[in-house]
Amino acid sequence: MAGNRAPDYVPIEQARTMPGLRVAFTQGVPGPWGVAARAMLDFKGLDYIAVPQVAGGANEELRAWTGQNSAPVIMYNDERIRSLWSEKIVLLDQLRPDPPLIPADEDQRIEMFGLCHEICGDDGLGWSLRLLMMSAQRQAQDTEYSSIQGKYSSPVEDAHPRARINRIVEAFGRRLEAQAKRGSRYFVGDAVSAIDFYWAAFSNVFQPMSAELCEMPDYYVALCAAVPSHLDKTPAAILFEHRDHVVQSYFRTPIAF
Repeated sequence: MAGNRAPDYVPIEQARTMPGLRVAFTQGVPGPWGVAARAMLDFKGLDYIAVPQVAGGANEELRAWTGQNSAPVIMYNDERIRSLWSEKIVLLDQLRPDPPLIPADEDQRIEMFGLCHEICGDDGLGWSLRLLMMSAQRQAQDTEYSSIQGKYSSPVEDAHPRARINRIVEAFGRRLEAQAKRGSRYFVGDAVSAIDFYWAAFSNVFQPMSAELCEMPDYYVALCAAVPSHLDKTPAAILFEHRDHVVQSYFRTPIAF
C-alpha cells in the first residue's frame, strides 16, 4: 500500500486528555517493534494518535503516563496500558476483528503466538539482538549502554544470544519453505497474521529494505550493517521474498517515523 508519511505527533501532555487510541512511537527511527505495530494498526484501518518517544532519551512524560520510557506503547481510553507485544495484538483484534491478526483456528493461533514469541519475547530474536548491541556498546564504553542495561540485562555470555539468532533465523527459513511446498506464502495457515508483520519488520536489520520502502537515518543503517556478522550463514532467500511480499501487500510505504 502506498501513500504513507511520518505520523503527526501530538505532545504527550495533550494526548493524555484525549480519548481513543494513543500510540507511542520512537520518532525518526524505524525500530522493528514500532514498524510492526504501525503496520498492524494500518492493516486494521484503526485511527490513532501518535505520541513521540525519543530514542535514548529519559522520556519522563511518557514514563509518568505509561510506566515505560520505550516504545511502542498503546493507550486505549482509560484502560490499562498495553506495552507487551502480545497485548497489542489481542487489543487490535478486539477493537476490529476483521481483518484478523490472530487465526481463528486454535491450533494455528497457538503456532502464531509461539512464532511471535521467538521474535518478540524474552530470549527471542529481538532480545538477543539487543544483548549483542549492548555488549558492543559496553566494549566501546558507549554511554548509552547504561540507559538500557536495566531493561535488557541478562546473565548469559554473547555466545548464547548469537546462537539464538542463528537458530531462529534458520528455523523461520525452514518453516517458510515448508509452507511454500503446501502452497502458502505465510508463516501460519493460508492468510497473513501477526507473525508475518513481525518478521517483515525485524528482517530489516538483516537485509535492509530499499529507501523507497523504508526511510532510515544513517546511524540506524550503520547499526543494522553489523547484524549479519553474527550469522553463521546467509539466511534463506525465502525470508526476504516473504518480507517483500508482505510489505508491498500490507504495509503503507514508504515506512517513515
